[in-house]
Amino acid sequence: MSTIEILRQAMAQQMEGQRAKAERVYLQVLKEEPDNPDANHLLGLVRSQQDKDEEAVLLIEKAIALSPNASAYHHNIAGIYRRMGKLQSAEAEYRRAIELKPDYGEAYQGLAEMVKFSHGDPLLGKILSQLESPVLHGNTKACFYFAAGKYFDDVGDYSSAFDHYSMGNNAADKTFDAPSFNDLIKNCIYQFSPRSIRKIGGGGSASEKPVFVLGMPRSGTTLVEQILASHSQVLGAGELNDMKYIAKFGSHFVNPKQAYPNFLPFLAQQHYQRLASEYLRRIEELAGSHLASRVVDKHPLNFQFVGLIFSMFPNAKIIHTVRHPLDTCLSCFFQNFSRGQHYSFDLGTLTSFYLGYQRLMEHWEMLYPGKILTVEYENVISDQENQSRRLLDYCGLEFEAACLKFYETERTVKTASFKQVREPVYRTSKNRWKNYQRELMPVAKALNIPIQSPVKITGINTLGV
Repeated sequence: MSTIEILRQAMAQQMEGQRAKAERVYLQVLKEEPDNPDANHLLGLVRSQQDKDEEAVLLIEKAIALSPNASAYHHNIAGIYRRMGKLQSAEAEYRRAIELKPDYGEAYQGLAEMVKFSHGDPLLGKILSQLESPVLHGNTKACFYFAAGKYFDDVGDYSSAFDHYSMGNNAADKTFDAPSFNDLIKNCIYQFSPRSIRKIGGGGSASEKPVFVLGMPRSGTTLVEQILASHSQVLGAGELNDMKYIAKFGSHFVNPKQAYPNFLPFLAQQHYQRLASEYLRRIEELAGSHLASRVVDKHPLNFQFVGLIFSMFPNAKIIHTVRHPLDTCLSCFFQNFSRGQHYSFDLGTLTSFYLGYQRLMEHWEMLYPGKILTVEYENVISDQENQSRRLLDYCGLEFEAACLKFYETERTVKTASFKQVREPVYRTSKNRWKNYQRELMPVAKALNIPIQSPVKITGINTLGV
């Protein structure tokens, strides 16, 4: 079997989540062929997935030196630079990827997310030209639509922006199992009751190390995590999937076929202790040599697991970030999520998901009064110091001035808010929904948010405030 075929099979394993197997293949190839550009590039991607970004950059830079015209190398190193906060290098690499591959939709979208467009930017012509191509399809086409949407939003042509974002969401062709999600919400409310939590009592672990920042995506979770992670005793672990794993792992104590949360009534206190130990093992392994007294897991969708978290960790800190519902939904709809947020690609489904999230969070607040700290995004950006002090006090931490300069903290940021947390308080996203008031009227109605209907006067659209 040729080296190319060996690497192709290993890459398929990597994409299927078998990262360790793929890593062994890449290392073996490099042992025999240290200057193989593909093996260097692919191992670099593994290192990036392992949060070893500096090593990843060295490997992919070597791959580029060996094969400078490979567009994928430039695109992928741009993504790593972006997460590391090296935004100028990221922009240059995205532009190089586009030069090498003019139909590289992902590179156009990545670049568009980084820059502030002005009228007449030549990139728009290239994007619109690609959208006219009859061979463009699927996610590539979606990327071009999202890039165009970002351009029109930047220059204030909001109607065109919404149209292109809508076409991008449609082209992405994502589906979401809304009935299953609604069942999950109902089952959580049913299984977690005052009676059930009294039965669990003080089960689990007394550890205060876990801190969970949760809520809807695009509601300020990354900003809150960045403020906390700027503290000397805090490790910001990013969006961990560990609670999803723990919820699945717990079913094995009872019935592996029994889905969360329906197996929970059958768990004993020692089972919650086992689950807590497993979660702690995972985050302590992640922390490594970092002497952190708090580790922040900021996966937004952990709002599904609040009852399980408190059953495992009665002393856990849970921070619920909230933002204006229309800003939240708009920001989700305008984000081409790579995975895990399929509900966001349809405005009706997104609205329904938001209502389910809202209903469940109201239940948790009722069930655990005073234990969840709600933080409003708008308050953080308008009164950063007091809100930062409030966060630290809730987490049992002394105030440190570094938390006010969170944008200077050097750490990897993998979410769509990579740019915002590299700058002082970012206010331009507040009340962004008002630019799209007409398009969001159905969402506002479903969420019971009273807003004025747009009024048309002498051919000019005047939007109510």
